[in-house]
Amino acid sequence: MKNEYYTNSKDYINRWVVSYADFVTMLLALFMVMYAVLRVDNQKLLEFQNKMNHTFAPIENVTKYQANQSINPSKNVDVEKILRENISQSKSIKLLKSDKGLIIRVNNKMLFDEGSADIKKDARKTLNEIIKVLTKIDNPVIIEGHTDSTPIKNAKYPSNWELSTARATNIISYVMKTGEISPKRLCAVGYGEYMPVSNNTSNNGRMLNRRVDIIVLEK
Repeated sequence: MKNEYYTNSKDYINRWVVSYADFVTMLLALFMVMYAVLRVDNQKLLEFQNKMNHTFAPIENVTKYQANQSINPSKNVDVEKILRENISQSKSIKLLKSDKGLIIRVNNKMLFDEGSADIKKDARKTLNEIIKVLTKIDNPVIIEGHTDSTPIKNAKYPSNWELSTARATNIISYVMKTGEISPKRLCAVGYGEYMPVSNNTSNNGRMLNRRVDIIVLEK
């Protein structure tokens, strides 16, 4: 009789093991989810939540959200007006229009000594004024270095191309040292004598070709 009881009740007695195993599995899953949540960056989670709220918001709420968005300042200000009101034009500095955007053209004689890429101390005041103006907008800016066609006689720079590139790069470095303009907005290019704005057959023409163009691009 005793043996018959254990034979018929064996499966019943061991059923608690199945329930216990299910409980442990669910508990393990809970801890894994909690760990994963703790690993999520709170800022990213908030951004995701905001995006979801805006996506599934009622039409009137979406309209209100769009009206309250921060507006890109460069799309709502007259960039040319800001430059013309704050850039003092002279024989050495001109403000011009081009297909790329607006050009602040600075004569090399103001910025550099002949055959040198070192910025003159006297030129820093002018550059600081230009930098101050560029902080009022957020358009991308290209610094272009240009020379005339006269072969360079300098062991440091084998060609006008290297000289013009060094000049543009040095201006970029100076701008970045101020910390007022994001490096993401800046680009340096050297063209040597290959992008003249005048002929190279006269002193006046060569003087015009020796320049740095600070181009404020259209967005």
